[in-house]
Amino acid sequence: MTLGETPSTTEVFADDLFQGERVLVTGGGTGIGEHIALAFADHGADVAIASRNMDHLEPVADEIESRGVESCATTVDIRDRERVDEMTETVVDELGGIDVLVNNAGANFLSPAESLSENGWRAVVGTVLDGTAYCSFSVGEHMMENDGGSIVSMGASNSVEGAPYHAHSGAGKAGVHNLMQSLAAEWADDGVRCNTVAPGVILTDAIDEILPDDYREQVTDYLAGDRLGEPEDCVPPVLFLASDAAAYVTGSYYQVDGGQLVAPSPL
Repeated sequence: MTLGETPSTTEVFADDLFQGERVLVTGGGTGIGEHIALAFADHGADVAIASRNMDHLEPVADEIESRGVESCATTVDIRDRERVDEMTETVVDELGGIDVLVNNAGANFLSPAESLSENGWRAVVGTVLDGTAYCSFSVGEHMMENDGGSIVSMGASNSVEGAPYHAHSGAGKAGVHNLMQSLAAEWADDGVRCNTVAPGVILTDAIDEILPDDYREQVTDYLAGDRLGEPEDCVPPVLFLASDAAAYVTGSYYQVDGGQLVAPSPL
């Protein structure tokens, strides 16, 4: 297998890997989050998905149930701690608990740093960092009271290098990385593991809206995998970190970027 190929998760993980587990994926109605949610369902988990738009969630919830497991779809603005606590209560009531949290919801747009408005900054950092923190605090409290669990947060390769034209996203994702390390240290004795998966440029609808074609071509030319990432590339590391195979893994940072951080940048 070359660096450029990613197998289906059904070829890598046991069908019943998450049998009896309850998983919550924020931003689970689109993009990477949708693929993660369906993969957990494919491997036996009951899956809750949450975002601001129920129209995005309902079709994915139907797909989850078509796998023969339970689903829960609930709207939430993760920037609002009260709404986050309501989301946690809803999922616990409907699925009976939460064993795995995947903090996937995010936001981004391109802008020169000097042109960022206060609202623009807060919209992205509030979603990326505050939202990840609020969800982790809320669900983490439940986990600590119920024999532990696993939290996997989606970071980004721009959290450990400069993020020109998306300084707000880079700063927020850097905070996510540190947050997961801090919580991993604090919550280890309570059985809660906290890890970060950091994608590079992944081809989703959101990326299509913000990145010009010529940038994609430049990035592709220097990536070791000779292609941009697909949402499916992010799924196996998340499943691994959420599973018992990673029972001794916490505070870690997994890059899923096709070698972006080790190759010379075209910028």
